Amino acid sequence: ARQVYEVTGLPCIASRTSFEIEPARRPETSGAPGARVPFINPRVASGYRFNDIGDHVDYIVEALKPQSDPTRVTRFTSCLCFYDGQMEIFDYGYCDCDIFFANSLRTYIPMSHAITEMCKTLQLSFGLEYQKWLKNKVQEAQNGLGEGSLKLRDRVLKEAKVLPNDIIDVSAFMDSKVDVNLMDDCARELAERFTDMNVKPTKILTVATTGLVIAIPMGKYLQVPVVYARKERNVVMSSTFQAAYSSKTVGKNRELLVSTSHLDEDDQILIVDDFLSSGASQDALLRIVDDSGAKAVGVGVLMEKVYDSGRQALSGYDIPVESLVRVKSVSEGIIRLLEEEGMEQT
Repeated sequence: ARQVYEVTGLPCIASRTSFEIEPARRPETSGAPGARVPFINPRVASGYRFNDIGDHVDYIVEALKPQSDPTRVTRFTSCLCFYDGQMEIFDYGYCDCDIFFANSLRTYIPMSHAITEMCKTLQLSFGLEYQKWLKNKVQEAQNGLGEGSLKLRDRVLKEAKVLPNDIIDVSAFMDSKVDVNLMDDCARELAERFTDMNVKPTKILTVATTGLVIAIPMGKYLQVPVVYARKERNVVMSSTFQAAYSSKTVGKNRELLVSTSHLDEDDQILIVDDFLSSGASQDALLRIVDDSGAKAVGVGVLMEKVYDSGRQALSGYDIPVESLVRVKSVSEGIIRLLEEEGMEQT
């Protein structure tokens, strides 16, 4: 950055991304007298560090994978430097990844982190303000970069399964078995996204029961009540708003019901759910909000099936739609995330 400035006289931002592989942990012995420590090839056991990213990173990762514990930690570190002749600013981004999932495309994650931090630093240092259209683009570009989304992405790749009819089974960590710490991290990130947009909901509306795993911790962070729609009427629901919908998981001709006493005309409602697929259940909730006279201010979900086009189905409501993990495809039973394709946007 300094050299470019000296040649051109223009402010410059320069970047570099490094890659590290931690040394292999020594295998445990039985503890018996005379027990021998298993031999480890020093080339496999050694730690590695590269100061730039290229084909050599993928080569060394593929060479070490068969000989390493799948959870052996790798780290991508991106550094950005700004220099304008007077001010010198450094910002960093990091991505820790098990070697089983490591490849050079992971570079986009820490680089995006570093760019986001540099933009924030320059904005504060120079009093910069984005134009409205550009602010929306920046917000879109920052999606999926927080701690919650990174952890959720990792769990999806490790533990999620593809069932018939392209259904994604996440019962190991966010359905019939819930990792509460993971959900708390995800809720914090989703809540921050809507806070950053200057959108202040007064209530969260979700669907029982799967939507509650993210809606309840989000309610804690946003400090608002959580209202959930039932799929069947119970004895205490004398008067309800209701909307029909259908989906792959629940079938056709289903109905969502919300007690009329739970939604007020002056409410600002944030729709929260676990999945965005076809958008059918979110559309039903938005119709209920409209019937109540309240205003919908956004939709937030843990996972979005991009291939089902739910985002497009909700585009007519003209409200922000936020997701932590975007699934590009599940063809041949393999889950492919959109972020793995160079952080492309749809």
